[in-house]
Amino acid sequence: MRKAFLAALILVMPVFAFGAGDSETYVEGWLSGCGTEGSLWTTCTHRLDATVNQPLVAITWQGGLQPLLAESWEMLEGGKVWIFHLRQEVKWHDGVPFTAKDVVFSFNAYANPRAGSRWTSKVADILGYDEFQAGEADHLVGVEALDDYTVRIELKEPMPLWIKVKQTYVVMLPEHILGNVPPEQWRGHSYWAHRVGTGPFKWVEYVPDQYIKLERNEDYFLGAPKIKYLIYRFYTDAASAVAALENGEIDTTAYETTLIGLDEVERLDSIPGIDIVVMSKGMPNFLRLNLKKSEWADVRVRQAIRYAIDVDTIVDTVFAGYGKPAYTVFPQEWAIPDGLNKYEYNPDKARALLEEAGYDFNRKIELLFHYKDAVTRRALLAVQQYLAQVGINVELRLTDAATLHALQETGNWDMGYFGFGMGVDPALAEQLLKCGTIESGGYCNPAVEALFAKGVQYTERDERVPYYHAIARIANQELPQIWLWYAVRPLGFNRRVVGPYEHWAEQKIIYFNMPVYQEIEKWYIKD
Repeated sequence: MRKAFLAALILVMPVFAFGAGDSETYVEGWLSGCGTEGSLWTTCTHRLDATVNQPLVAITWQGGLQPLLAESWEMLEGGKVWIFHLRQEVKWHDGVPFTAKDVVFSFNAYANPRAGSRWTSKVADILGYDEFQAGEADHLVGVEALDDYTVRIELKEPMPLWIKVKQTYVVMLPEHILGNVPPEQWRGHSYWAHRVGTGPFKWVEYVPDQYIKLERNEDYFLGAPKIKYLIYRFYTDAASAVAALENGEIDTTAYETTLIGLDEVERLDSIPGIDIVVMSKGMPNFLRLNLKKSEWADVRVRQAIRYAIDVDTIVDTVFAGYGKPAYTVFPQEWAIPDGLNKYEYNPDKARALLEEAGYDFNRKIELLFHYKDAVTRRALLAVQQYLAQVGINVELRLTDAATLHALQETGNWDMGYFGFGMGVDPALAEQLLKCGTIESGGYCNPAVEALFAKGVQYTERDERVPYYHAIARIANQELPQIWLWYAVRPLGFNRRVVGPYEHWAEQKIIYFNMPVYQEIEKWYIKD
C-alpha cells in the first residue's frame, strides 16, 4: 500500500462524483511510498487490512483482542493447540462464502518459501514450518480444517500469547482467487490493486498515486458502516498532507510517518475543529547496519557509532524535548533492566574503538532513509555531522519504502535509518533480532531467539520479565541495531468525524504494522 494511513477522513471533495454534500462520505489520506504489493510483503497495507481484508482475531485500540472472522477460539495444551470457530455468515465481497479453506490457504501462503513473505516469522511457530521452509514439505502440517467452519492450529511449543503477538498479523486471503496462482506470482498479482476481502468496506476504485476508493459493505457481519465511502488519498510530501488537514480536505493525518512537525503541534492544535494527539511511537528509532559486511560485523565499530552520536542533545533540540534516548530494543519500561550502558557522548572513545577495529576511514557510507518529514531530516543531518567528527563519512540518501526494502533484499546497502513498532508487546521485537529476517540486518544470536521463545510461554508479566531483561542487556551490549531514541508522533484530527480522535487519544501508543480494530463501522460524521 501507500506509505501512510489516516492522513484524512473528510467529506469527499467535488473532484469526486459524489460531492461534498454527502454526509455519509468520509476520506482518509495516505502518503505515497509503498506499493500495492499486499499484506504478505509490505507493512503499509495493514491499513487496508483494517477495512478490506481481516485476520481471524484483531488487536483493539485498547490493546485487547477482538473476534473478527473467528467468533471464538479455544486454547489447549497450554497454548500448543488452538481451535478457531469461524463465523458462518461471512462472505467475501464477491459473494463467495468464507470458510476454513481460506484460513488454511492463508497461513500456508505466509509460510510458503516461494512467496517470500516479509511476515513469514509470524507463522514460524506452527508445526511443520521448518520442513516447509527446507523444501521437505509443501504445506504446514500444523494447520488443519476440521470442517468448513473449524480450524485447528498446532504450534511447535506452547505459546499462550500466540494470538496476540503472532496471529493478529496473519490476514486472510481468498483461496478461490489466489489458490490457483503460482506462489512466486502472488507478489505482482492484480488482486492487490483490486482487492476482494471480508471487511466493512469494499474496493471500488484505485487510481495510482491519487486515491483508493472504498464503499461500505452493507452485509458486514458486525453491521453496515455508518460512513458510506472511505477514500485513501495519496500525498507525495508531508507538507501537502498537513495543508490538506488545515484546509478541511482531510480529517486525520497518517501515523506510518511523521507528517506534523513537533514545532507545528501548538499552532495546529489552536485551529478550531482540529485537535492534535501526540502519540508514543511504541518503538525505538535506530540505525540498521548490513552486518553481513565485515566492517559492521565488528561490535567495536557498532559501539563506536553509538558513542559518536550525542543523542541527548538531538532529543533536546531536534525533538524539542519530546521522547527520550534509547539504549536497547524495547519501548516498554517493564522490559528494560537497570544498569544498561547509556553510551554517553564520547567522540574520543568512539575514534579509539574505530582505530582498534581497523576501520577504513577513507570509506564513504550511504545512509538510506524513507521518512520525508523535516524533523527526520534535521536529526539525520546531526547524525551525519557527529559521525563525520570521528571519521565516518556518511552521505544521506532519501528513498521510498519499497526501494529501501528491495535494497535490503539484495544485500546492496550499508546503513539505514528505521523504526519498528512493538507497542503492543515486547515479544514483537523478535523480528528485529531473529536470524534470517530482513529486519535483523544479518544479526543472529541463538541465545536471543531462545529467550524470545521462553518469553511468550507465560501470560503473567512477572514470569516474562527475566527473559526480556536478558534480551535487553544483550541488545544493549551487542548493538545489533544502533539504538537512538524513543520518539513521538503527532497525529491531527478534524473533530467533525466521531471515532478516530476518541480512539487514538485513548490508545496513546501507536501499534505499527497491525490491522487494529477501531470499530470503524461505528464512526460517523457530525451533522
